[in-house]
Amino acid sequence: MTSPNYETIDDLPFLDLSAVTYNSFKWITGFFESLANQNYPLSKVRLFVRDNHSTDDTVAACHQARLRYGELFHEFHITTGSNIGFGGGHNHNLEQGNAAYFLVTNVDLEFSSDSIRQVVAMARRDTEQVASWELRQKPFEHPKWYNPVSLETHWSSSACILFRRSALEAVGGYEKRMFMYGEDVELSYRLRDHGYKLRYCPKAVCWHYSYETAGQVKPLQFFGSTLANFYIRLRYGSFLQILLGVFLYFSLFVAHPPIPHFWKGLLRNGLAMIRNAPYFLRTRKLSKESFPLSHWDYERAREGAFYACKDSPASAPMVSVVMRTYRGRLPWLREAVSSVLNQTHSRIELVVVEDGSDDAKAYMEEVAGTGTLASVIYRALPKVGRSKAGNAGLALTTGEFLVFLDDDDLFFAEHVETLATELAARPTLGATYSLAYQVSTEVHSLDPLRYEETTHDIVHRQPFSRPVLWHHNYMSIQAVLFRRALYEQHGGFDESMESLEDWNLWTRYSLQQDFLLIEKATSLYRVPGSWGKYRERQIQLDAYYALAQSKQREMVIALTPADVISYSSELSRNIYAVVIPKSQIRNILVKSQWLNILYYIATRIVAKVRAKRRGSR
Repeated sequence: MTSPNYETIDDLPFLDLSAVTYNSFKWITGFFESLANQNYPLSKVRLFVRDNHSTDDTVAACHQARLRYGELFHEFHITTGSNIGFGGGHNHNLEQGNAAYFLVTNVDLEFSSDSIRQVVAMARRDTEQVASWELRQKPFEHPKWYNPVSLETHWSSSACILFRRSALEAVGGYEKRMFMYGEDVELSYRLRDHGYKLRYCPKAVCWHYSYETAGQVKPLQFFGSTLANFYIRLRYGSFLQILLGVFLYFSLFVAHPPIPHFWKGLLRNGLAMIRNAPYFLRTRKLSKESFPLSHWDYERAREGAFYACKDSPASAPMVSVVMRTYRGRLPWLREAVSSVLNQTHSRIELVVVEDGSDDAKAYMEEVAGTGTLASVIYRALPKVGRSKAGNAGLALTTGEFLVFLDDDDLFFAEHVETLATELAARPTLGATYSLAYQVSTEVHSLDPLRYEETTHDIVHRQPFSRPVLWHHNYMSIQAVLFRRALYEQHGGFDESMESLEDWNLWTRYSLQQDFLLIEKATSLYRVPGSWGKYRERQIQLDAYYALAQSKQREMVIALTPADVISYSSELSRNIYAVVIPKSQIRNILVKSQWLNILYYIATRIVAKVRAKRRGSR
């Protein structure tokens, strides 16, 4: 077996690959086989395996792998010793190598064939300020939040991650007093505390088999994570966050989860906290960076962590993304387009229609020149309005599947892949849609674009229901991927509607075809963060609601008596979900004058506090 030949092999950098094993026998064969099948030249990979005193056949299996694959790698080292933990094992391997890039990986995973090449390519495009690039995990994607535009993140999982060696050595590697779990968060925070940035690389995929079942809680993970959370609070948290950590820990004594050896583990953790607290307090953060801490977690987690990602079909369907924009929106358009360029789906056609100007023409020519997308189409129109511009965009598409993206909304990197894979697997469906974050956004300036995201809420979680859709729209426009056949059969937007045009469209498209909800948050849409602008938006929506209802009266659908009874029952079961949840509280605020005043006062107080904090930094 030999490594593939590349014309540009001399241009690719050496890298050190570090793996730490402990009773990992069942994973060894698949792990090394996936490494051997990489399209990266393995002759430029030094492989370092550190075994932490396994009691099964892990070490023997590693030696067998070296006999089989050793000649492919530049070097293949196996060392054994006492159990020094996950971070300690990788620190040991870090000292043995010297390559500019250091790839840390678990062995309970398998690489896709282009994983290493993808992540190295991203790393080489970035500046020295970027310290790490985290690979995407399948089938269960890591739920950590990241920026859909820059792909920056506050912290990275070390299940599979590429580091810049100089950055890792500058901060001293993994924390030596953290044995297992949470050491990757602490290292991420320490890198950021030293001025580095962290990035997510969604196009580099590894199949991580850590969980045998969705939502599984492992005792070692539970105790390791709770202990790490306390240490991280001591080093990076405020005084109140440290006190909250103490409170959270003692609350476990009252309502403990069903974890084996719970009391013994809790006592052991308590003693470790007392012993190590002075050390973490002495080595507190140096910068004023934001280090999120949220109860036992570290930041908001994206919904849908245990949605099992499917493998993409061999022949990926062409997906057309239709975007509408207009004069003065170029800063927003750049962000929206960046989220499309970051998509993991391999065949995307981007259609941008600019309503009333051609300000975006030069930028779109630049996007087309990157060659990242299968096709880029730009069309400037005289001022025609939202619906006519949307229809002009639909007419330009060639994709089998279509999706909209307003110029101030964003896709997470797997949005198109997730929806397209599910739709392609279900020929009888008309569309798929996913959960989406409603993001309240306060804009501070447009040039340069600066804004603050104040809230992130998932407003709609409604599984597909025709009668509920007839009552109100529960699908945000960018969250729906639909078949081209629906557009060809039913046409595009109703051009008499400049608002709620998407609700009318989904109602028409779903009269005969079912849609499917994917319970994973894969996109976000923005709403005004200020009370005044939010109220103006709501008034406009309310004004078009009556028109949208009148349009629905023109639609005809054949129903049997049994259908009527079923739909009536379905509507009565679901309609209360529209009125009661907290997602509707803000609408109630908008319609009550007294509550409007209280809401306005509260938002002003919060804004002043935030401004004061920003000014003190």
